[in-house]
Amino acid sequence: MFAPAIFALTEVRGKNLATNTIGNVLRAVMVFQLFLDARGIDLDERLGTGNVLSLGEAEDLARLCKLPLADLAGLSCTGGAVAAAKVSSLERARMKAQTDSPPQVDSGVTATRLHYIRAYIAWLARERLSRHGLDPAVEARLRDSAQLVSDALESRIPRKSSRASLEQREGLSDEDVAELLRVTDPHSPENPWRDQHTRYRNALLVRWLLRLGLRIGEALGVRNSDIVDYRREVTIHRRADDPDDPRRNQPQTKTRARVLPLDAELLAQTQAYILNHRRGLPEAKKHPFLFVASRTGRPMSVAAAEKAFQELRKACPSLPKWLSPHVLRHTWNDQFSELMDARGVSPEDESQGRIYWMGWSPNSDMAAVYTRRHVRNKAREVSLELQEQFVKKGKGDE
Repeated sequence: MFAPAIFALTEVRGKNLATNTIGNVLRAVMVFQLFLDARGIDLDERLGTGNVLSLGEAEDLARLCKLPLADLAGLSCTGGAVAAAKVSSLERARMKAQTDSPPQVDSGVTATRLHYIRAYIAWLARERLSRHGLDPAVEARLRDSAQLVSDALESRIPRKSSRASLEQREGLSDEDVAELLRVTDPHSPENPWRDQHTRYRNALLVRWLLRLGLRIGEALGVRNSDIVDYRREVTIHRRADDPDDPRRNQPQTKTRARVLPLDAELLAQTQAYILNHRRGLPEAKKHPFLFVASRTGRPMSVAAAEKAFQELRKACPSLPKWLSPHVLRHTWNDQFSELMDARGVSPEDESQGRIYWMGWSPNSDMAAVYTRRHVRNKAREVSLELQEQFVKKGKGDE
């Protein structure tokens, strides 16, 4: 399809976005196209007359975005006669939703779909408005219609509930961190992996994520040449569409490139893994990536890393059920906040240090996402202190 392909290339892929983000955008456009097919809407023809969607159609689209993708596929059609039947199916689905409450996707998925569909519609309108020779009346009508649809979809994007904020990810406690390091130690009898390379690789991966606060895609994208031993540092690069990466879904660095120091112990563990375990695998010499698959030596995939954490949670019930690679990034931020507090670092300097280490832009507000547990604990301490003061004041008044 021409329009979605151009949109993906110019507005999405051209911005060097992560693979998962590009996939989410394309799936949202797919949902929108399924909606157009089901309603028998020729959007190109409508744009030519200065129209996009009616308010009723925008409402239908918002409802459709709540359905699982497997259910949406049944609404697609290719011809007029089929279109009428599918429209009837869509109407029946809407009526059925009032009584049977069919399964729906998470509100975050719905919000993502509507957000990207809104962006896609706005792009289509801008593209049509940029054409020469457009009738002034059609141009004015198209601007108004595009704005109407944009506002309608914006108002229907689900907002995060207070309950959702309570269920968001946070870092591990000190006890959980100690247990994680103990269990993943290659010499631990409770280590869930039998293969020696897997033991050492996963132990190193956990320590890289925990000590450097990296995203899993950043860690899996590290090359041996990115590590400078004599400086004890590693450079986290952004390498979109890396020709040296044979993985179909290449791990991506979503944040900015940066240079991070490596402590002596982590550097020694990394060197030992490269020399004693990675080097002996068949295909490890054919590529430069640090973390490799067991048995083959090919670059380790994100799916393999996530599977390792699944195996870890299943084999070690003493670890939290929500343990994941990204939880370790939250854990690093909690530990960073505690250390900055202990050293009396100003909030401004702490913020700038965190922004650099995480690879965020200077104006990023992501710190609030990754410091939730630390902020809650600090608030708890202050609250208890206030309660004690009230108790002391009450005894003094007696």
